[in-house]
Amino acid sequence: MAKRNFSLFSSPLDNKGTTFSHEERSALGIRGFFPAGTPLTLEQKVRLHMEVLQSKSSPLEKYIYLHTIQDMDETLFFSMLCNHTYQIMPLVYTPTVGEACQKWHKIFKQSPRGVYLSTNDLGHCEEILRSYRATDVKVIVVTDGERILGLGDLGANGMGIPVGKLALYTACAGIDPACCLPVSIDNGTNTISLQEDEFYLGLKHPRIRDERYDNLVDEFIQSCKRVYGENVLIQFEDFGNENAFRLLDKYINNTCCFNDDIQGTASVVLAGLISGLKLCNKASLAEHTFLFYGAGEAGVGIANLICEAIIHTSSLTLEQARARIWLIDSKGLIYRERDDFASHKMAHHKLPYAHPINAEMRAILDKYGKLSTQDEILLSSIDAVKPSGLIGVSAQGQTFTKPVIELMCAINPKPLIFALSNPTSKSECSATDAYTFSNGTAVFASGSPFEPVTLPDGRYYVPGQGNNCYIFPGVGLGVVVAGAKTVTEYGDFYVAAKALASLVTEERLAVGCLYPRLEDIREVSACIAAEVAEAMFESGRATVPRPADILAACKAAMYQANYKM
Repeated sequence: MAKRNFSLFSSPLDNKGTTFSHEERSALGIRGFFPAGTPLTLEQKVRLHMEVLQSKSSPLEKYIYLHTIQDMDETLFFSMLCNHTYQIMPLVYTPTVGEACQKWHKIFKQSPRGVYLSTNDLGHCEEILRSYRATDVKVIVVTDGERILGLGDLGANGMGIPVGKLALYTACAGIDPACCLPVSIDNGTNTISLQEDEFYLGLKHPRIRDERYDNLVDEFIQSCKRVYGENVLIQFEDFGNENAFRLLDKYINNTCCFNDDIQGTASVVLAGLISGLKLCNKASLAEHTFLFYGAGEAGVGIANLICEAIIHTSSLTLEQARARIWLIDSKGLIYRERDDFASHKMAHHKLPYAHPINAEMRAILDKYGKLSTQDEILLSSIDAVKPSGLIGVSAQGQTFTKPVIELMCAINPKPLIFALSNPTSKSECSATDAYTFSNGTAVFASGSPFEPVTLPDGRYYVPGQGNNCYIFPGVGLGVVVAGAKTVTEYGDFYVAAKALASLVTEERLAVGCLYPRLEDIREVSACIAAEVAEAMFESGRATVPRPADILAACKAAMYQANYKM
């Protein structure tokens, strides 16, 4: 009997630990399992564990401690996260999750969280999903671990990303944790150090690139629909460029899915740009020229959504909107006269932004001669394109140097400078560098969190973090409330970006911050969810009756971290 009663503690959604009342302990057969004093309230436990958390010496230790709590008492974990979002979010997601993923096989606990599917599981996906503890899944985050943050191919270790993203779905938008499923698709890793690590838990061979990979992804998606329903939301996360765009194109119109690196990042950046227009000398997106340092998923996704916004807010055509955007990849500025464009070897997703260059631009690029440093690549491109906005999505840390920022300031009195790569070590520049090198004129945002900056003359700035958590949780909540079967490639994310930008107060803008307070994230997510759900109802993509008050319906659907009575 006693052995059976111990199984109660294996369910983190039901375990209340030291909060079980004396009456519950007797009724459940767990009397004597805890000290006899007065049971602790949830509020007391939050205060206690926040105190213990602060005593940990490193972010990774804090991450491990938090996930130990999550594996034992999910209500406590989410109560801590919801009540202390600003302090805890960097620990459960960026930047700490990067180190956690690198060491995932060393910190992996024996209590399973999520589903690991590999190419060895072909033919068994539905069976595995039906065996998992969650039965009413509404949101799935899946990764194949090939491009984890700016850290590269981490294989099965990438599971930390879906786990972290789903924690934010619950904390930021109130998606019930019982309805969340993290998934890792393991088709090998090209990282030699992991292949040779005796403790690495994933497949120890190079990535499979043949039809087995596509078959596994498709079997997984079709199995999700059969097990959880056609309107289960599947979020693709940290897939490599080779597969990210291809899979999104394949499934966007027939599956309720999106790619957060392409669409979510684009939406939060667009929101920052819309907010930033109020601080610039150019009041519309159509007046700006943007240069992207990085031409992967994030860069092209942002570029595409900016084009969508320009078309909606001006008389420009799609081609004219694209002409306002330039990209830099590992070979330098992308343009039509480049050898890989002429030889048809340029990646498909870059082609819309391969523009012809004029004689003046050619002369500038030639003047720099053979480029040998990142600084020279950036400086020559800035000099040639003359952008008003510089957007870093390169995963190359400290590349927005003093000469780069000074050149941007020489071209524009109030340049937009977004250093979006994370974790922090990969950020193109720090907030301090951006404000110092620009003498406070830069309109700055980052992908990683930075502390406020005070310049020597006393000017005070609060750098806004373009964190995807402002967007994807709200979009997900909108999908759940509307029961939508599809998410549009860019339309829903344009709606979300506009909603987010509208929530930035004048007080935030006065200190240079382009985003709302993270402490207000649940209200922000509810407002975004309402706008996205409204778009889904209007377009006929919803599968449930339209509520009289969509915002109220979104708030009513949000999970609150309280113990079940």
